Amino acid sequence: MRNVLIVDDDTIVRITLRSLISWEEMGYHIAGDAIHGQQALEYIKNNPVDLVITDMKMPVMDGIGLLEELNRLRSMPAVLVLSGYDDFNLVRDAFRLGACDYILKAGLTEEILASMLKRMEAEVFENHRRETGGEKNPALKIPDSVLLGDMAMGKRSLDESFFQQEYLVIQFEIEDFHKASARFGGDFEEELIKPMLELAGQIPRVASRCILGAVAPSRYVMLYRITDPEQYRENAVSACMQLCNVWKHFMNLSVSAGISGPGKGAGDFLKRFEEAGERLRLKYLKGKAKICGPWEKDAVSFEEVGQTGQDYERLLKGLMVGDELAVSEEKKRLFVALYKMELNAAKKVCLRLICSMAWQLSDNHDDISALFAEEVNYYEKIGRLDEMRSLELWLNNYFRWIMDYNAHHADRKQADMMIRAKRFIMDNYANPELTLGSVAGFIGLNEKYFSTRFTKEEGLTFINYLTGVRIRKARELMETTDLKIYEISQSVGYNSVEHFTRVFKKLCGVSPGGYRK
Repeated sequence: MRNVLIVDDDTIVRITLRSLISWEEMGYHIAGDAIHGQQALEYIKNNPVDLVITDMKMPVMDGIGLLEELNRLRSMPAVLVLSGYDDFNLVRDAFRLGACDYILKAGLTEEILASMLKRMEAEVFENHRRETGGEKNPALKIPDSVLLGDMAMGKRSLDESFFQQEYLVIQFEIEDFHKASARFGGDFEEELIKPMLELAGQIPRVASRCILGAVAPSRYVMLYRITDPEQYRENAVSACMQLCNVWKHFMNLSVSAGISGPGKGAGDFLKRFEEAGERLRLKYLKGKAKICGPWEKDAVSFEEVGQTGQDYERLLKGLMVGDELAVSEEKKRLFVALYKMELNAAKKVCLRLICSMAWQLSDNHDDISALFAEEVNYYEKIGRLDEMRSLELWLNNYFRWIMDYNAHHADRKQADMMIRAKRFIMDNYANPELTLGSVAGFIGLNEKYFSTRFTKEEGLTFINYLTGVRIRKARELMETTDLKIYEISQSVGYNSVEHFTRVFKKLCGVSPGGYRK
């Protein structure tokens, strides 16, 4: 029996994982759980643990911090990561630190969890047992190739033979995934991932020279074998364009791509994988559904954008929060620096600033393309400015557009969060352990701030709102079913029928039995 430790600050997630499958029948035992990485680490140091299932975003010590600490132990348990849609970079870092695989929280089902455990039994625990003669708690490291998962197109495996000649790594990302994902329900593997890969398999040049896999429902990776040294750049871009057009035509999905430089050998894969991801992060300067390669003339680099973002961090933060004073001061500093440069160098700084701002907006689940009614190619837009004064004027206007946009959308975002919170309550009111903290964590807000905001928006406290939902549902059950009062009490989230009766009578002026009569 393998010991499992569940690490997540969300009580509902921990309960769900415990009850989702019959762990004992699969050869696993839930040894304990923890609400953050530090608590998990203390447990692991004093108790045998074979498998850790951990969230990425937690207080005190997050998933990455936990993995870093586990790597320092003499023997490291296997680690399965829980992630959200927007945790791709965290998952990538987790793989680097030895995580074996990941599961999307939104797609967590009995079938997916059971399948994952079976695969880990065969590919992780069994392989290690054969290699070590049965030593417990192996220090596991994931091979680079596992980043492509087991969805390789045409069931072809990714082995050393592929890396004997030069190749490119290409990352694809579905635009506006949060919106697009709603069309596919919760079964991303059957409704989204498989169709994406099957469509790609219908393109002869993709099927013959490429291996394509999914690293997340929104993110796909393709290895392109270079068989045409003289024309590989044009041919790779052409293949990407054809693939993106097919996905757009048949699945109505806009997809962008980032292409790495040539790599050779399995040891070069991770470096090229990261390079492709970095190229993909520069897509915001070209617009949606664009392809970004390393050989593009006059394109900014990932490192330059990161450095410029650090140099003008105060300016970017001021633009995001509407800090007029900070923006005014930082603009002066920026323009003094720009006027000391040649025009083309100043344009490059502006492009890097815009891309850095796009990253911040994306981190806040927003989109820089929403600033304008029409799509903008910033390379072309800024490239047409022919003097420094024009550049200064355009930048001033651009900064104002960003501040106005953020100001106008702040209230909308908060309203959207309250809608999501109320939906979560409606979906989980029957759980006795539903708390203010678990709802705040679901929508990504600080508990105290969420409580204040909720009371302001709804005109009543969270607990009063939740109580109202539960009692309203109880009344509906009394009116439409023959369930006993204690059964109704449990159905709406009360473990104690006495407590339920007191709350019901306080709100309705009559006992549950009296109401039913």
